[in-house]
Amino acid sequence: MSLKFKALGLGFLAALAMSTVSVMSASATSTGHFTSDSPNGKTTFLGSDAGSHQTEFTLHGFSGGFDCDLFSYNGTDSGNTLTSITVTPDYTKCFTTGESPDSSVVTLNGCSYTFTPGGSGTVHVDCPAGKAIEIHHPNCVITMRPQTAQGITYTNVIDFNGKHFLTLDANTTQFNTEFHGGVCIFTGTNHTATLHGSTTIRGFRDEGAGQPLGPQVNITHTAE
Repeated sequence: MSLKFKALGLGFLAALAMSTVSVMSASATSTGHFTSDSPNGKTTFLGSDAGSHQTEFTLHGFSGGFDCDLFSYNGTDSGNTLTSITVTPDYTKCFTTGESPDSSVVTLNGCSYTFTPGGSGTVHVDCPAGKAIEIHHPNCVITMRPQTAQGITYTNVIDFNGKHFLTLDANTTQFNTEFHGGVCIFTGTNHTATLHGSTTIRGFRDEGAGQPLGPQVNITHTAE
């Protein structure tokens, strides 16, 4: 998955007159569930790019783009019927347009994403108390605090080896981010980000800490 921040027709410093974008919050009731047929009831979920599956994260206030070339999800849940899937993202080789890879760094500070099922699923940014996801850009720090956004859909797909996996399609418009310090704040301190695109999530039998990843298992989504 490629994490991208792109401008919406705004110059990086030309947007001085922009008014602050209003913060939007989301609340949602989850219906449906995920299933895994892992024999021991423990499943490791891995998310990654596959072919055309890429996700774009667009942020007001930036010109050019912000990319993380390498991205993955990783998380383990217990139970064969699940009302959510929690995973930790990993972003590496991050940079803005015209900069070298690794010039920007995404620090998770213990934060994770929780995806809930349903016809209009949700993604929750979960963090320890007082923590937030931090994007360390050369010109400022951008934070994304715990929050919930709607607009996640899931599709059940059968792999080439006959195993069921999921595609996760995102069309969210409700992520609130904050700019701190540096010249970035001249575009405003509060901005709304959007998440669009898709990735694949596969399940594997979790063999326990320190053990190799087990064989792939079937995972499916039921909307109701």
